[in-house]
Amino acid sequence: MQSLFAVVGAHKIAATVAAASLVVGVGAVHEAMSGPVTATVTKVVDGDTIDVRYDGETRRVRLLNVDTPESVDPAKPVECLAPEATQYLKSRLPVGTEVRLEHDEERYDRYDRELAAVFLGDDLVNADIARQGLGVALVVGSNAQFYAPVRQAQDEARQAGRGLYASVVTCTVPAQVAALEQTAADTVAEQPVAPVELTEFDSHFGELAAALTTAQALATLLDGDPRAFPLLPFAGQGLSGVQSRVERVRTDLAAAVADNDSARAAEQQRQEDEARRAAEEAARQAAEEAARQAAEEEAARKAAEDAAAAAARTRSQSSGSSSQTSSTAPRTAAPSQTSGSSGPSGYTGCRSYAPGGKSWTPMPCPGS
Repeated sequence: MQSLFAVVGAHKIAATVAAASLVVGVGAVHEAMSGPVTATVTKVVDGDTIDVRYDGETRRVRLLNVDTPESVDPAKPVECLAPEATQYLKSRLPVGTEVRLEHDEERYDRYDRELAAVFLGDDLVNADIARQGLGVALVVGSNAQFYAPVRQAQDEARQAGRGLYASVVTCTVPAQVAALEQTAADTVAEQPVAPVELTEFDSHFGELAAALTTAQALATLLDGDPRAFPLLPFAGQGLSGVQSRVERVRTDLAAAVADNDSARAAEQQRQEDEARRAAEEAARQAAEEAARQAAEEEAARKAAEDAAAAAARTRSQSSGSSSQTSSTAPRTAAPSQTSGSSGPSGYTGCRSYAPGGKSWTPMPCPGS
């Protein structure tokens, strides 16, 4: 800070020497530099522009060597952290705040705004904005006197990950890159593992394609103008670093797509082979079942034929036995009845004789 005031003091001497000269703006003649000016804030326009009043006039002041995201340009959308930068400056310089303005080589820009370093006490507000990560150090024309402290403050913000360098503020470049990396890692980790339905691979491909689209859009953004937001805070090595991170994500996602395609093809082949084997096994079982049923039917038919033949043989044998018995059975001739024998007279069938053979009784003939 002491070195800063040494520079400022030297500039004051130079300004005093040049007090008689005129500084010409765009179409107007302004008062010559005459050293620091005490002014009162009447309005905060945006993150790097304020209105102040001194010498009985209200003047628009553009803070030197710091640039914040755009919030008031009707031709541009509101840029990331532009509202936050404006709000920070409003909280730092409420209406009615007394400030000190210090100028550099060129006192007015092409928009006829007064160019100045704004001090609140001993604090350089220009640097405070950059320290919060809400602005970037830059040099326009020959006005470089306050660049060093603003750049130092910007480096502090970068190292601390504040504001435009924060990875937790959704709209910042670091946050977008970090979100892409996380999404890609999560998506790649969800690679389906066989055996699964082929629709699982198709769904995973859709997720990978969506992540690749986001990566491509971010890569296109990072290929934009490094002299403007949102790339201005990362001009130089910082920009190449985030570009490399996005490119790695794209490479990983492309490899994951190839792996998913290969896994899907392998699973499809496995399912087709399994279906073919199942069809072959079903056909084999069907053939075996058909053969079994045919064999059973043939056995049943033969058994029926055998049973019929056996029944026929049995009937034939039974008929033959009856005929043979009736025609071949021996008969015992009845002895002639003698006088004094018992039994009915005129009986010619078989007889059973009493001991001594003198008397008999009828009896069934054998085989009858």
